[in-house]
Amino acid sequence: MAQQTEIYDYLRSVDCCRVCCLRFLKGGKEEFVDIDAALLKRGLELGDHVNGEQKVKKLKENVCIACLGLFELDRIATLACEVKENPSYQQYQCEAGFLTSISLPIVLHLRQLALWFDLVDRFPQTFSPETPPDIAVKDALKMIIIHQLERILEKPFSVDGVMINVPYSFANEEEELRPLEQVSPGVFANRKANKHTKKEFISRNAFEKHFTPTAINSDRFRRHYAVPPVSSEGVGLVRGELSFTGPTIFLAGRYNKFSRELSQTPWMVDGKRKMEGSVQETIGASIAPHFGVSDEQFIFSSSGREDVDVRCLGEGRPFVLEIVGAKTDQLPEEVAIRMEQEVGKSQTVAIRDVQLVKREDLVHIRHGEEDKRKFYRALCVTAEPVTEAMVQKLRIDEPFVMQQVTPLRVLHRRTLLQRPRTVYSVKAFACRENPYALVVDIVSQAGTYIKELVHSDFGRTGPSFRSIIEAEIDIHALDVMAIDLDWPKKIRR
Repeated sequence: MAQQTEIYDYLRSVDCCRVCCLRFLKGGKEEFVDIDAALLKRGLELGDHVNGEQKVKKLKENVCIACLGLFELDRIATLACEVKENPSYQQYQCEAGFLTSISLPIVLHLRQLALWFDLVDRFPQTFSPETPPDIAVKDALKMIIIHQLERILEKPFSVDGVMINVPYSFANEEEELRPLEQVSPGVFANRKANKHTKKEFISRNAFEKHFTPTAINSDRFRRHYAVPPVSSEGVGLVRGELSFTGPTIFLAGRYNKFSRELSQTPWMVDGKRKMEGSVQETIGASIAPHFGVSDEQFIFSSSGREDVDVRCLGEGRPFVLEIVGAKTDQLPEEVAIRMEQEVGKSQTVAIRDVQLVKREDLVHIRHGEEDKRKFYRALCVTAEPVTEAMVQKLRIDEPFVMQQVTPLRVLHRRTLLQRPRTVYSVKAFACRENPYALVVDIVSQAGTYIKELVHSDFGRTGPSFRSIIEAEIDIHALDVMAIDLDWPKKIRR
């Protein structure tokens, strides 16, 4: 207790603010919520301060040597109200709450280092060169700010909420940091030689790695910097303009594609569009307005994809839209219904089961793709009339494995590989109206190239329907009938 009081009195004597004193005394989370109560409980003050008002007056004359005025409580107290009244914040309707992103200048690390040297010398029983002497300045600031924001905004802190960006800067930072080149010249020589190093003088990670009491020479540091650091009278941190970033949310559903002239995503070749529209854009146009974003803020994912000339029928293909910077994290039932109806008006795409999902739910759509089964119906044509023998040969109940070399039609965008794929069943039917046509139902492993399964791609896929019936056969039309993925949850609207 006596040592704690001695440390506190010393820090106050060198113009360390009360919050920073508590940081160097390793205060707990609850203590930073009420500084006055924390110091009173520790017996460090007599309780004659009201939110540190008497001390704030002194801080205005002598800026804290550690935080450069960051923890002036009167200034911090206005932050939450500024956020609540900010028009940019008011446009977000997010029930999840908020989170904070605080940007602090590196000069605070430099001042912590100077105090670290000083405290290790003066109080070796308490402070060590190997262990940081304080609660990190950003952590302490968040403890204070988050508590106030929760109270004023009446919303919880949540990683799924609106991000409140709070930037701070220090006018004299470059001037204070520049002598570090003399303290540890090797660090900066290596940074200049490394082409991947950013143009900034030194990064936060580089400072934390190379500038600690055990990494640099104490005497050399003291030749260039005051230990303890001195007050920067009249010059402190300046808080920049608040900004806000909406949460990233995930909207899932299933889509049907009824057109044989529509790509799943925008089809670009050499920077030019190959066709107008896509499944992604058709869906996005009806969903974007509710979340207050543009189509460019979508990341579209699905359980596989069909070719431009292939329809997707049945229950549809599961998809997810990752929506970055959303203005709301809510999807009322009536809005979901309207979205489904608006997409349906396109006559080319329909969606169902539209709902919000969690990031961790994406494991369903992004993993185990090759373990899924896909169900297809193919309209095939033969060079000679279909016989009963052909039909029987294409009625296969037992699974078989074929080898597919990357098809010629996709070789420009796929690695040349031989891939084993399982076909679980084949069931063919002759067409009464056309003696040269077959309808074939196929259940196969996801990732199977069905067109090549039919015609063999000049022998690059085998066995194929062509090799099985020993006759020329090609595919005229293909539909995806079902996808073996029971996700997302089915909602019958």
